[in-house]
Amino acid sequence: MEQGNADPPGERERERAIVNELRELGRSFSALGKTVFEEGRVLSADLLRSAREAVDRARQEIEKMARERR
Repeated sequence: MEQGNADPPGERERERAIVNELRELGRSFSALGKTVFEEGRVLSADLLRSAREAVDRARQEIEKMARERR
């Protein structure tokens, strides 16, 4: 039996959790996009800017965490 190809203990669960979270993140972005397009005429530029800034902050935090783990 080849042991080199076996996943380390917990690795499969970790990967499954990541996939599930990515799927949920995609759903959240999809819902945000639908809301913006459906309610676009009643939204202000300030509200949209605030939402965009929140997404940018989240991206920056993820990038920071990824750099720290390397």
